[in-house]
Amino acid sequence: MAGSILVSVFILPRYLLVNYAIIYFICSTIVYIGFIFLVLSERGLRLKLIEKFGEENAYLYYEGFLAFAFFHNGASLTFISQSSVGSGFWNDVSFIIIITIVAILFVAGLGIKIWSAYVVGIPIYYWKDMFLGRKISDFIVAGPYKYFNNPMYGIGQVQVYAIAIYYNSIYGLIFGAVNQLLVFLFYFTAEKQFIYRTYIQPVKKVIGNQ
Repeated sequence: MAGSILVSVFILPRYLLVNYAIIYFICSTIVYIGFIFLVLSERGLRLKLIEKFGEENAYLYYEGFLAFAFFHNGASLTFISQSSVGSGFWNDVSFIIIITIVAILFVAGLGIKIWSAYVVGIPIYYWKDMFLGRKISDFIVAGPYKYFNNPMYGIGQVQVYAIAIYYNSIYGLIFGAVNQLLVFLFYFTAEKQFIYRTYIQPVKKVIGNQ
């Protein structure tokens, strides 16, 4: 992670070309989205990792790599906006309006993401329940989850658009949307099914038995 931070601070700014940024995004997204699909699916690689290392050690290895993937996914999206400054269509919009929109989106997105992570806990934020294949806490309907079905993947992603708007980058908006769609793809094809069979279905069975 220290190496990743150094690369993002000292090396990436030397290569502010949108083609490089897109390649970086594609590579980091394959690592991130591909990794969670490969590991966290019902019969994913997590089973072999747990068998080889035991639950806790396997989870620590997985968590460490996922943090690395999270970082580069976010860094690549910021890099795309920074490398395509002025490619948007809002050049003539007042700076006050732009900075107001940016501030609202950034605070809302980051605030909801942090709030959501605080409510569900860091282990759930890193999908520890999916990794272990079982319930590790009660189903949460509190905080932002009282008002939104999926605040983490919805509003919790809009800070990416705030950065794109700040840099006037159409590429930032497009790839931010692509990234969000891929996250929702994982949610609907893997995570939602896990939530249903682990948290919702057992409750339905208990109610049905009563």
